[in-house]
Amino acid sequence: MSRIGRQYAYSQNSIRSPLLVKRLLDKSRISCSDNVIEIGAGRGIITQELAKRCKSVVAYEIDPALYACLTNNLNNLNNIKLLNTDFLKSPLPDCEYKVFANIPFNFTSRIISKLLKSDNFPSAAYLILQEEAAEKYAGIPRETQISLLLKPIFKITVLDKLRRADFEPKPRVKSVLMEIEKLNKPLVTTLSYAEYCDFIVYATTQWKPTIKESLKKVFTKEQMKRLSQSIGFNQDTAPLDVSFEHWLGLYHYFCTSIDPDKKKIVKGSYLFQQNMQNGLKKVYRTR
Repeated sequence: MSRIGRQYAYSQNSIRSPLLVKRLLDKSRISCSDNVIEIGAGRGIITQELAKRCKSVVAYEIDPALYACLTNNLNNLNNIKLLNTDFLKSPLPDCEYKVFANIPFNFTSRIISKLLKSDNFPSAAYLILQEEAAEKYAGIPRETQISLLLKPIFKITVLDKLRRADFEPKPRVKSVLMEIEKLNKPLVTTLSYAEYCDFIVYATTQWKPTIKESLKKVFTKEQMKRLSQSIGFNQDTAPLDVSFEHWLGLYHYFCTSIDPDKKKIVKGSYLFQQNMQNGLKKVYRTR
């Protein structure tokens, strides 16, 4: 990739005001005992405020010119470690840590995926990102497949909304501060989580207009009718209009009351979808 192409790929909109950073940090639970990672330090406005609040900061900045400016401007702060490297290609810490970052919007899914799939997930991640992406992960105003997959393990909350004028240059999209926090007690056990993912992916990729139609090969008509009454959802609702709590109830019934042969219907759905998506990405990259 050329230097111009590289800069474009990793470009991001920088926050203009330290006062705004202070306001956002006030909404987080970052304290003086925390080790914090920052992804895409840019001009260092967030980095400087983090250094005042936490034990240590590891700030990633892939752009050589910005990294040189950061090194020059922040060399008097001894609790900051600056890295001129790609966060996506770097190992995550072995110790307990948090994340606070204004991330490049075009790398949102890759950054969040790296954090969520890590063996050592941060105790909390605070990310400034596009509002539309945050709503997808949080399941606002309706659930998405990714929100249903994440909610048994993570609590995802939109903490604050930002203005376009808060950035330089001004973005064309709305931005928010989102918190991702791992639940102390997962709502689905580690042993059952793979099956839960298969169940959700199967049910949300049948392209049927109602949840009753999506799951008709798994639940009988009578089972679905009883479940809709006992759990409290409308079986004629579109699958993604059913709340996470209702999906959790459906999955618990699936675990305890569905014949093993029927469970085979959903098995492997998550992996199949991932393989399909990875295959499509390879096709587009070779064009």
